[in-house]
Amino acid sequence: MSKFAIICVDDEQAMLDSLEIELNQVLESKYLIETASDAEEALTLFEELREEGYEIPLVIADYIMPNMKGDELLRRVHTLSNQTLKIMLTGQATLEAMAYAIKYANLYRYIAKPLESADFQLTIKEALNSYLQTQQLQQFYAELEAKVVERTKELHEKNAQLIALNQDKNEFLGIAAHDLKNPLSAIQGLSDIIARNFDNLSKEKIVNYSNMIYISSRKMFELIKNLLDVNRIESGKITVNLEPVNLVAVAKELADSYQERSKAKNITIHFQATEARYMALLDRNVIYQVLDNLISNAVKYTYQGSNIYVNLSQNEKHAHCFIKDEGPGIAEQDLPKLFGKFTRLSTKPTGGEHSTGLGLFIVKKLVEAMSGDVWCESEIGKGSSFAIKFPLTTQTLPTFQQLTD
Repeated sequence: MSKFAIICVDDEQAMLDSLEIELNQVLESKYLIETASDAEEALTLFEELREEGYEIPLVIADYIMPNMKGDELLRRVHTLSNQTLKIMLTGQATLEAMAYAIKYANLYRYIAKPLESADFQLTIKEALNSYLQTQQLQQFYAELEAKVVERTKELHEKNAQLIALNQDKNEFLGIAAHDLKNPLSAIQGLSDIIARNFDNLSKEKIVNYSNMIYISSRKMFELIKNLLDVNRIESGKITVNLEPVNLVAVAKELADSYQERSKAKNITIHFQATEARYMALLDRNVIYQVLDNLISNAVKYTYQGSNIYVNLSQNEKHAHCFIKDEGPGIAEQDLPKLFGKFTRLSTKPTGGEHSTGLGLFIVKKLVEAMSGDVWCESEIGKGSSFAIKFPLTTQTLPTFQQLTD
């Protein structure tokens, strides 16, 4: 709650006593009334009161005083607080002095001596009402300005979100136009060849064209699936059901399934886990999708005749899975945007495979949904290593040798 004080300044003690009596009749002890016998004392008092947390709505000063006259005192008060109202008492002030006070001190009113009680009290009431109304208006405008600033900030943020969404939409349309057009054209062309030349085509040719149609359809399916996953993630529709899942079993199943698929590039997948069970808090379907994506990427970006390593380990709190390829590696400038949406890297798949630029974005979102973490370490010419970690459950873990005996 605000504290208010009024300062009266006059070099005649009788006048100060009279002012204090009149003010007490008007204010009924709601304001602290302080007096000073000269301008210097008044300025010191003004500063002390403000340091103590007082608002000073009114200063009443005589014009004729030793050392510093009232008009100069009120000018100085105005420089300290332009909201404080100033009243000058005068019986001898010139028009020039009045004009000076009005111009430089923003004088509220001047009152002639000797005081006329009713007029003085009415002036004080009007002055204090004016001060309080001004304060209320300033508070109202300050709150209104704060609301406008906050609303403007919200609108800027929403506008930025709309711009980002529009960019995503344009990116989506660009991908749909480019990445779907090529495999769709291949499917249409190949199926037309088979339909028009079926009687003249060998079984080997038909099988070859059918395989090409299948590959093109897989590219389209992968892109559409990724786009649907992105939409599901960004619309907040992704849900995970965390339960104890053996990360070793999921990773080994996927590594084994990719052994056959990687034969086309003569790639060998090596699996290693020091224990047979790392029980982490996971969603079984989601972790399968994450590891499937990472191992699939490793196959895409590993050179012919090279190796992929899927290694699992754990510490006291987390289970880790590292998937390392022997591909071209990732440029340093590409690493910060690696898990971004629609990312196109300078590194390309080693066998001309298709890449949507969405897989790692999906991986990161899914891993984070399971309270995990994912990162990549890579160097040009030395391959890439992707790592994920998840919280362990509190279970006694048998060794790999115990479970395989």
